[in-house]
Amino acid sequence: MQKWKHRWHALCRLEQSFKPRGLVLLVMALALILTGYSVGYVEQWALHKQVDHYQAAQEEWHQERLELERELATRGLEVRMEQQSQAETREMMARQREQIQALETDLTFFRNIMAPEKTADGVQIHDFILDETADLDRFRFRLVLTQQKIRKRFVKGNVTLTLYGSEQGQAVSRDLTQLGVDGAGLKFSFRYFQQLEDEFTLPQGFVPERLVVQLRLPAATGQKASSAEISYPFADLVSAPIMAQLRENH
Repeated sequence: MQKWKHRWHALCRLEQSFKPRGLVLLVMALALILTGYSVGYVEQWALHKQVDHYQAAQEEWHQERLELERELATRGLEVRMEQQSQAETREMMARQREQIQALETDLTFFRNIMAPEKTADGVQIHDFILDETADLDRFRFRLVLTQQKIRKRFVKGNVTLTLYGSEQGQAVSRDLTQLGVDGAGLKFSFRYFQQLEDEFTLPQGFVPERLVVQLRLPAATGQKASSAEISYPFADLVSAPIMAQLRENH
């Protein structure tokens, strides 16, 4: 009997000590569960918000990429059209240059036909070019002679170059052989064409006005004696600034 009383008292003490602690533990457990649920819900909500934000940003970037692709395609089309237009323009300009060259060739041919004074027995003064040098008074000329007749022999002759102008207010003329041109270099002998060239220096105080090219062919086998002459205004052979300096300095 005494044994059972002892057990009863121990059980009562255990019950008294257990109930408050169990209640506290239960409340704490419930609090932890609620806290965990709340934290999980908040984190899940934040995660959803972040996902929504990323999806919106991705959609925005996608739209921007599409817009850039459309703009790039438009620019590419414009560039291709511009390149095509430039290519067509270059092709058209090339055709025009060819046409101009052909017209110039024809024009030169007809000018030669209409200018018999430039021809001596089929030998023609094709072109005369005067080049400026670093020295104001020094010039280099190039004279191109061509032959219009078909000959088995070489045509031979000589050229005379005479410069007309003024010196101290007086009209004067100078043969270019007096101004440095080699007379032997003015002789020609050719079947198709020949270029004569040399340099000369203007005398001090001499103002050039015109340059006369005279072509002479002596009588020989296969050619008859003949001559041709052409006069070039000196101002047409040099640039305007050079001509102005010549007149001012002389």
